[in-house]
Amino acid sequence: MKNVSYVLFLPLVVFSFLLMGFVLPPEEDLVVNGGFETGDFMGWTLDELTESGFWGVYTGTPPPLLFPPPVGDYAAVTIQSDPDANILYQDIQLPVNSEITCSAIVYYVNEDTIMGMGSSESEAFSKGLVAADPGDVTAERVFVIGDGLSIDQPNQQYRVDIMDPDAPPFDTGAGVLMNLFQTLPGDPDELDYTTLNFDLTPYAGQTVRIRAAVVVTENPLHGAIDAVTCTWVPLARPIPTLSEWGLIAMAGVLGIVALLAIRRRKTAA
Repeated sequence: MKNVSYVLFLPLVVFSFLLMGFVLPPEEDLVVNGGFETGDFMGWTLDELTESGFWGVYTGTPPPLLFPPPVGDYAAVTIQSDPDANILYQDIQLPVNSEITCSAIVYYVNEDTIMGMGSSESEAFSKGLVAADPGDVTAERVFVIGDGLSIDQPNQQYRVDIMDPDAPPFDTGAGVLMNLFQTLPGDPDELDYTTLNFDLTPYAGQTVRIRAAVVVTENPLHGAIDAVTCTWVPLARPIPTLSEWGLIAMAGVLGIVALLAIRRRKTAA
């Protein structure tokens, strides 16, 4: 008798779990290895214009970057010695009908010195691309906004963008959906941990690309990033599909039959 009751009671359990599936959505970080705690770039893609610089995963406080990883044991940083542009990116699928909130921590050390600038740097100042006069020996560092991420002219910057994944990886034009961070002429030599908070809800249901890019034509610019995360919650309870409604209806009918059967057995007893 008890075994029969358990079998008849099973549809009620199935019915309850089906309903819970529409009330309690899964909670997960949409970014894979956003803190680089695997010690490598699992989940990320790397690209560069030349082979003179690269993104690397680091731990501790290696010189000249004197900032340890802000979260966990690892973070990502660019190591450069010659003109180069290096990008790090990841494509993420955003859930439909959801509120998506994200954050990342960025920081940098710019080693570029303005003293002894050559003709290209002087020309950049005359065009308003740099903030300081080449003759001003009191200025120590400089950021230069060149043509996109090109290294064919003075260009010294660090930027983080949300991009269309179908755009070229080095694009800074129409493919950029949202610029989250960019160094500008006159910015300080170093930037301590800075949290970027951004909302990707307008892009729910789409795939977007998170990209960090560092371009140098002067001296090394060590751009770092860590703790990249995106979490989501549904804006409304999901509507079951026709097949899911069929399962719910079947479980409901079986549940009613089970209750009637149990009641009859109790009455007969």
